Order: sequence, then C-alpha cells, then structure tokens
Amino acid sequence: MLKTIVTQKRRKQMAHHSTRRHTWPSRAVGTQTSSTQWKQKENSLVIINDPIWGPIELHPLCVRVIDTPEFQRLRSIKQLGGCSYVYPGACHNRFEHSIGTSYLAGCLGRALQKKINEQGLGKLEISEKEILCLELGGLCHDLGHGPFSHLFDLMFYPRVKMKNDDLPRWTHEDNSLKMIDRIFESIKFDDFITLEDIEFIKELIQKPFDGYKTYKNQPEKQFFFEEWFNLFDMYYTRFTLHRRAYQHQVVKAVEIMITDALLKADKWLTFPPGAKNGVCLSESVIDMNAYLFVTDEVLHQIRMLPSKSTEENKKDIEDAIEILDRINRRDLYRLVGESKITWKDQPNQEKKKDCKQSLQEWMKSEKFNEWMKQNEIEEVDLKLYHTELVMFSYGNKDRCPLENVKFYQKDKSVELRPDEISAMLPNEFEQVYIRLYWKGKKDEKPNKTILDKFHNMKEDWADFVSTKRTEV
Repeated sequence: MLKTIVTQKRRKQMAHHSTRRHTWPSRAVGTQTSSTQWKQKENSLVIINDPIWGPIELHPLCVRVIDTPEFQRLRSIKQLGGCSYVYPGACHNRFEHSIGTSYLAGCLGRALQKKINEQGLGKLEISEKEILCLELGGLCHDLGHGPFSHLFDLMFYPRVKMKNDDLPRWTHEDNSLKMIDRIFESIKFDDFITLEDIEFIKELIQKPFDGYKTYKNQPEKQFFFEEWFNLFDMYYTRFTLHRRAYQHQVVKAVEIMITDALLKADKWLTFPPGAKNGVCLSESVIDMNAYLFVTDEVLHQIRMLPSKSTEENKKDIEDAIEILDRINRRDLYRLVGESKITWKDQPNQEKKKDCKQSLQEWMKSEKFNEWMKQNEIEEVDLKLYHTELVMFSYGNKDRCPLENVKFYQKDKSVELRPDEISAMLPNEFEQVYIRLYWKGKKDEKPNKTILDKFHNMKEDWADFVSTKRTEV
C-alpha cells in the first residue's frame, strides 16, 4: 500500500538531495488543492532523511512543533524500554518514532483523500488542513511518555501509586495533551490551523470521557478516530515481536531492575533538577514544568544524588545505585519459574482483571503466614522474589483483532467471515503467563521451597502449566 503512496520514482527524485533540512516545492495532492494562500504556505515544506522511509517532507508547522523543548525531550526516551540491554540495535527513541508516525499518518490521509475524490464522495472530502491535523496528531501522540516509555507508566507508576493514594490516576496520554497545550502556547500556529483544530488533534490522541466533540455534526467523518489496518499478518508480527523481543525474559528482568531503582530513588529525586521547590519523580506527572526534565537521563541523576543525613535516604540511594551497577555488570535478576495460565470458565474481562491482579500479588507475605512458619521462611526471603504477569495478544485482548477492522466494497461497509480472511486463524488470541523472578546475585541460589510453592500454584478459576522451571 505504501509503495503506491510513495512511489519508487518519487524516491529517486528525492534521493539526490542532502540529508540536511532544506525547502522543497509544494505538490498538489488529488483535487484537494486549497486557496492560493495555502499553496504559498506549503512552499516552505522541509525534507529530512528518515531512517526507515528515506527523504520525507515535513510541513512547516510540524517543524515548529519539533523545534520545541517539549518535543526535543523525546530524543532522550527510548522507544522500547529495556530492549537495548538484550538487543543492542533496539535503541531508537520516541523522537524519530514520532516523526515517522506523522509521515505515515499523512500518507494514510492522502491515500484516503485520493480514493474519496475518485469516487466523488463529497461528504467525506478530506481537506489539506485535515491531513495536517492527522500529521500533527501522529507527531504529538507520544509527547507524554516518561523514562523508558511504557516501563514508566505500566511498571513504575502503578507500583508507586500503591504506596501513595494521593497520586492521581494517570496515563501518558494525559501528559501528551498537556504538552500539546504548552507547545501551541509557545509557537505561532494560526497561519495554518485554529484552536478548534488543536482540539481535534487532541481527540485523535485520547478520546474524551464524554465522547468526541469535534466532527460531532459530521458523523460521516468519525472514521478519523478509528484505527485502520488491513492485514492479519501485521497483528501476527506484533504478537511475535512481543513474544521474542519486547517481553523477552531478560528484557523484563532489566526493566524490573530499573523499576526497582526508580522506586528506591523516587522521593529523593527532584524535578526540575536542583530546583528548591521541585517535585519528586512520581509527582512530576502532574507538573509539566518538572516533567519536561523527566527522561531516561534519570538513571544518571540517581548516580549524582547526594547521600543526606538520614539513614533512610542513604540506604535508598545506595540500593538504587547498586541495582544500576548490577545491570552494568550483567548481574541481572533471573527468571526461575514461568507458568502458562488457562482459564477454566472463560471469565469476562472484568473478572480476568481481578484474577490477574490476584496473581500479581501472589508473593505477599500475608497470604502465606502459616506456610511461612511451617517452612521457616522469613519475609525478607519473599522480598527477593518478584511475580510478573505477561500477556501476549494480537492487539485486541482475547478477541480476533480483525473484529475492529472496517472493510469496504465501493462505498459500503461489509463484514468478512473468518474463512474469507484465512483458514489458519488461531482459536485463541491471547496467552497469559505468570513469571517468577529472583533478585539474588550471581553467586547465590534461590530457595527451593519457594520455587516449589510457585510451581504448585492452584486456583479455582485457572489451571497452571509450568513452561520454565529452575532446578536448585
């Protein structure tokens, strides 16, 4: 599909240009050329050399967004969390990812624009300004990510919130919207878009709780807010990447270690760095002046923390630094057990959520008081273990991802039967595992009694099949 959007001929025309930024003539797309004024503004299109797509064009307003501290911050946030500790080449960042997403959003918009124009569907006509909004949405969708991307919002923040009920419910998309507000307060934008367009961009990134407000009077254009995919292979690739790379057992071990270091150092870190009235790491999510400085560089900041007078402060900081040193020495937490979970009665998503929460809290001393006494297990022994729930899916939890894909014949939506897609679709679309990690050092061994307890796990609502077991 993309080859039809960015043709080989077009690539050859662009390839002889240098990789530095420079202007590029405007191009007419389909029949949607706007006013003369719009064409003149497009004369300042900029080209960069993208590592995946080669030379790509950037709208001048996109360049203004990129040239802000809020966007430049993404240079210091890895896209794939701790993956680079296992796969050295997996070190790209949210900065280049966001530029590529913006480009693809524009490609998709123009492909739809061309198709709609060919079929003469006037109500669905897509303007150049709408395509620009799609590009800006792709550019800004990840502005709110914290250190090591999803490690921060899915691993660190939920655990720190369990200790501090005063912290708000939060997702990285919340901060993406706040960063967008900061950016458009600091740059000129009204020569291309309006305040209403900015609201449209924000709704592309996060659906409002009370429903979409932009295009409310144009329901035929609600497709802007839908996800558009066209190949089951894409979902299978997603599943495979999560299984082999993103949730690889060693990747998760490193990410658990980074999370532990952040938890230890949380209240001793200050953002903005050195500020007298700064906030700690976990509280930075509600203060954009502080969050602007929260990136992967936090690991270096931990090493620079001074040991203050209190014993608590000294121990926390020393423990955090020791964990980071262990990562560098490759003295990592070890996966000592893994079991595949099979639900007995196919619970609904709400029930599954409760069950998964119970599994994640499995290694809690209060659940095993009697057993601990019988086996002479101390609470300090249990603290050397960490349970991690790992889920692999095709992007739609336990359902076929193609249920959310719109297929069309001419101008009518149609539903495809499974046999029209592939005769080799799986019967299940989600696999759930519980992993047991041991935090001991290389020259130490895990407790056999605790390992046996994990591998003999029993629950009324699920069966557990051991897929990895460490013998002591």
